[in-house]
Amino acid sequence: MTTPYPPVRPGELHVWWLTVPPAGTGTKTAARLLDPQQRERVARLKRPLHRHRKIMAHAGLRVLLAGHLGTLPSEVRLRRAVCPACGGPHGRPYAAGGHGLEFSMAHAGDGVLYAFARGPVGVDVESDAVTARTARTVAGLLPAARRRALDALPEPERLRAFLGCWVRTEAYLKGIGTGLAHGIGAAQGASADPAWHLMDLAVPEGFTAAAAVSERASAVAGSPPARLRVRTRVLASASVIGAAEPARTREGR
Repeated sequence: MTTPYPPVRPGELHVWWLTVPPAGTGTKTAARLLDPQQRERVARLKRPLHRHRKIMAHAGLRVLLAGHLGTLPSEVRLRRAVCPACGGPHGRPYAAGGHGLEFSMAHAGDGVLYAFARGPVGVDVESDAVTARTARTVAGLLPAARRRALDALPEPERLRAFLGCWVRTEAYLKGIGTGLAHGIGAAQGASADPAWHLMDLAVPEGFTAAAAVSERASAVAGSPPARLRVRTRVLASASVIGAAEPARTREGR
């Protein structure tokens, strides 16, 4: 079994950051932590760099979940909840036997963001290297009022404001369980939704990130909702690769 991580308690949001090592560093080893379905999805990616990043991101998630659940990363069983919009099997992900522990993951470039809470949670991270042209295109998906507010800003401020708006929007959609599959209409009233906390997250330079945390995650039984306490940690890539070494030994490779 892995060493347990500090327990996630009601009123807490545990945030982890993983910096993916250079392509090829431990890729095959880390891939042993993924289940057959994940390996198949990764294999469909055409670019080796994209495969490497995907493998490390999902291997890191399994390492963190294993630490919380007291099991091996390769034995974590991931499932999907029902989508609240259409009833399809693509809602929020969860770990079988998680006993109320919920999580969310996002990655951009070589950065991976994870969040754990005792209630529904969603996170998103984007690279600040996004071009102004891409930002304008994606901003076109936002409600008209938000687009007008962004357009009114000076160019140097517009990109930063767009990124902040977008990561909060996607974090909220992940939190409620629809993701982007049903468009962003459900996020129009996110900032005024009393059932959710939206917050910016501190991440390494070059990235912008946010979290959406359900009011359920900040509530302690028998008490009014408390101020959410955020705990931030770094997951070393070496520990992810190291966690896969027992799997390699069992396979005799």
